[in-house]
Amino acid sequence: MSVVEVEQRGLVLHIALNRPEKRNTLNAEVNHQLREAFQTFAEDGELWVAVLSGNGPDFCAGVDLTTSASGGGPKTWPGGITREFECWKPIVAALHGHVLGGGLELALCADFRVGDETTRLGAPEVRWGLMQGAGATQRLPRIVPFAVALEMLLTGDPIDAARAERIGLLNHVVPAGGALERAFELAERLCARAPLGVRRAKEAAYRGWDQPLPDGLRTEMLLSRLLAGTADLDEGRRAFLERRDPVWQAR
Repeated sequence: MSVVEVEQRGLVLHIALNRPEKRNTLNAEVNHQLREAFQTFAEDGELWVAVLSGNGPDFCAGVDLTTSASGGGPKTWPGGITREFECWKPIVAALHGHVLGGGLELALCADFRVGDETTRLGAPEVRWGLMQGAGATQRLPRIVPFAVALEMLLTGDPIDAARAERIGLLNHVVPAGGALERAFELAERLCARAPLGVRRAKEAAYRGWDQPLPDGLRTEMLLSRLLAGTADLDEGRRAFLERRDPVWQAR
């Protein structure tokens, strides 16, 4: 049985953690298969959006400490799935149950996070003599207010879905059991937009995150110019004039 299930649904790649009996905790094999799945997603021109989820009662309860204690823990941490290659295609995480430690860091790699009412998110590493080492100290303060991020990182206390939505950590909160469906709805909305425009907009936003505003504006201008002469730009103009939905080709 694969510890990470991968299924293509049209233009969407569904990647699901599949260790429900272990609360989808991360070990070396899970991380290896995650990296392979995301590498495929980044490189395959027929895949436009990824949806990441977890099978069973929890999205991911963190790193498998039983294998870590025996020296068999992850050699590549979950923050690495988007660390060593640039992926400008959108990633949507569907969250439920516990989203803790490495599970939170995995969710932070996504561009959008949809949770249900059972979702609890936290970074408990400091409770066990550790610290966050897979992206949480860098990504979390970029997503939520700094003081809130610091409280989560230094106390290890989890927050519920309602608070996560208020601070912007979750884009949407839905009734229990509905996160994956809402994530696919969002993925389909993204697939209906011009894929090259979506990717350049994501790239501009991320590259400009830490840039002074004048530099960020230059980045935006340079990336927007790359869309000139593309087939999708011509199709968008024709569709607008003909009052019909565009048919995108991602070229």
